[in-house]
Amino acid sequence: MTKKKKILKISFVVFMILLCIALTVFVLLPFIKLLATDEGRIIIQQKVESFGIFAPVLYVLMEVTHIVLAFIPGGPVEIIGGVLFGAFWGLVLCEIGIFFATVIIYNLVKKFGRPLVNAFVSEEKFKKFKFLHDEKKLELIVFIILMIPGTPKDVISYMTSLTDINRYRFYTIATLARIPSVTSSAFMGATLGEGKPIITVIIFLATAVVGIAGIFLSNYITNSRQKKSMEKGDK
Repeated sequence: MTKKKKILKISFVVFMILLCIALTVFVLLPFIKLLATDEGRIIIQQKVESFGIFAPVLYVLMEVTHIVLAFIPGGPVEIIGGVLFGAFWGLVLCEIGIFFATVIIYNLVKKFGRPLVNAFVSEEKFKKFKFLHDEKKLELIVFIILMIPGTPKDVISYMTSLTDINRYRFYTIATLARIPSVTSSAFMGATLGEGKPIITVIIFLATAVVGIAGIFLSNYITNSRQKKSMEKGDK
């Protein structure tokens, strides 16, 4: 990596850290403060209703943005969906956003190729998921990985788009496979919005346990596939 690229990468990381801090201080903390009281939750609901039909549209755009940019954490966005629209509609709107984001990612990658993917996927991730490029059971593997909590789903979407997977089947796989993780986030948000923090904590802890197990399972799958790819290469 050249000195110029290192400087750009460091600058980008610093910018993202500062952006996350700013969003936390000026957006997230005031939002949480409002959620802590009945009056605050009423204010949030009234604000959402004031946007009318544009409220769900804006939320879907926010969901699309965080997926396409990949480095923005998706959990908080999905929880906000549950807070603003309830568990069911929060889930529906998230899934709509996931579908459109997948379409955008796939078509952008097909147009710009590996240079675009390099902007969001590290070389380490490329090596870890290299088996995606020659996997005969690609669709099944992608579905399983995207369904497992704790996996880098947006990164997987970029990498899968480099393969020869059928675009329409990929749109369907990417949308359906993420339902379990989105459902838990939407339910967490809904219970927060209803002023039931204890239930929120229970869902969070259960999701965390499943997520940790998912990370181990994902690592096992990727490691076993890497090993098989290496064995094929030796032959």
